[in-house]
Amino acid sequence: MPVWDEVFDVVVMGSGAAGVSAAMAAQHRGVRTLVLERSDKLGGTSAVSGGVPWIPNNHHMHEVGTTDSREQALTYLRSLSLGKMDIELAETYVDEGPQVLRFIEDETQLKFRALKTPDYHPEHPGGTFGRSVSPGLFPGGELGELRAHLRSAPCFPLPVAMTDIDDGTNMLDPVVIGDRLAKGMVGTGMALMAGLIKGAVDKGVEFRRNARGRRLVIEDGAIVGIEVEQDGRMVRIGARRAVILASGGFEWNKDMATDLMGGPIEGPLSPPFNEGDGLIMAAEAQASMANAHEAWWMPMIRIPGDEYEGQQLNRMVVGERAAPGSIMVNRAGKRFVNEAHNYNDVGRSFRNFDPVAFDYPNLPAWIIIDATFLDKYPFGTRYPGDPVPAWLESAPTLRELAQKIGVDPDGLENTVARFNDNVARGEDPDFHRGRSVYDRHYGDPSREGALQSLGPIGQAPYYACRVYSGVLGTKGGPKINAKAEVVNVRGGRIPGLYAAGNVSGGFTGMAYPGAGATIGPGLVFGHIAGREAASSVNRF
Repeated sequence: MPVWDEVFDVVVMGSGAAGVSAAMAAQHRGVRTLVLERSDKLGGTSAVSGGVPWIPNNHHMHEVGTTDSREQALTYLRSLSLGKMDIELAETYVDEGPQVLRFIEDETQLKFRALKTPDYHPEHPGGTFGRSVSPGLFPGGELGELRAHLRSAPCFPLPVAMTDIDDGTNMLDPVVIGDRLAKGMVGTGMALMAGLIKGAVDKGVEFRRNARGRRLVIEDGAIVGIEVEQDGRMVRIGARRAVILASGGFEWNKDMATDLMGGPIEGPLSPPFNEGDGLIMAAEAQASMANAHEAWWMPMIRIPGDEYEGQQLNRMVVGERAAPGSIMVNRAGKRFVNEAHNYNDVGRSFRNFDPVAFDYPNLPAWIIIDATFLDKYPFGTRYPGDPVPAWLESAPTLRELAQKIGVDPDGLENTVARFNDNVARGEDPDFHRGRSVYDRHYGDPSREGALQSLGPIGQAPYYACRVYSGVLGTKGGPKINAKAEVVNVRGGRIPGLYAAGNVSGGFTGMAYPGAGATIGPGLVFGHIAGREAASSVNRF
């Protein structure tokens, strides 16, 4: 048996939603649990997110006037499968999700509310709304000394909840925001993670920052511990019952992303620490891999000077694509997708490959808007009434704008003319924008029908912003079973090894079912991993 520097019952690698959910579930069952965090901040990618889990058939759905069932949720998931979804894991997720949500509300200070946000394919069989739930604001001071070590959210810097955004209230009220800031409140992903971390600490979970997992310790085919790089030296930590991998994806490992995924990834929106550590360690333990070619895709923009953790900050674009009076074009000046569709599938369109030209025709891409759009709607960090920022390219005519950004001028002029003609008839026969309730959800609620997302582009000056092929995170890695146990290359389980969250093979395949379908599975399979690990036998 190896010599250990320390011994715990369960060791969790990663302090995001999956990792803390796992740790809390394990400690709840009376086993000593340690959470390792590679960086100096706790919360992982979950902390910089909107903080919303997607939980079908949850007990809050009645709040927005809808209901759900196991059968309806599974019908919806199967409609998105294309033969690539792990249906056994989907069934486990649907069955366990509502219970895990109740556990979190019972065992932490977090309280959730259903959102009116529709599923990302609401017209599919079983599609609905209310499956996405948002935590309320959380008093950051409750974390005590750990508050200083909670990861900040650069794209959600103000203390707002997604319910504020859903309701269209309080978002920019300086009195409300000022009061919340004075009280130390945090919102969105920071609120989710503050609440989870507080709940875990109250149960006795130990957290260790700047501790990077490097190698699993294997004894007679079972995982019995982990080697950790900390303070410039290697530390061996024994895990009597299990190691749980919850260390995020591999989107910041450029070589791995290129080898496993192919196609263009121009930048992640996650903190720059997701380099596939857990995947590499699992591979060394002979883990089977699943869904490694997939990610949670996201169109993104870059604002010069925006940085986070020493890297260029990449910002998601959602409302900018959905509001009336915007289109997205490629270098030929042509539209290539329903811009208002969900970000995962719009992001996937950047990976379309032209076998004749032997390139990716939809990169680079540009969002095109006009003066009317800027007068009415936010764009990036710019709000109506603000000066026009230098990072928006501008020109008095569409032709001059096209020449300025390297887009075919005839193509852009023809595209805008056709788009405007169709908008005048209230339709988009090319890509059906505005037809889905999802398209309209992020549009202009003061307008009716498809026109909530459709509007003409005709008021000079004209503006363009470069759009990049981004990812929220990868969703492939070690394959797990319904108990969140990691499966080996021969189909058996690897004793003492569990995984949850983006480090593991995502059961949804290529689909993104709804808002929070990243965090939801992380919470649920993290909980399962912690519960099962705590219930397993001591290995030494």
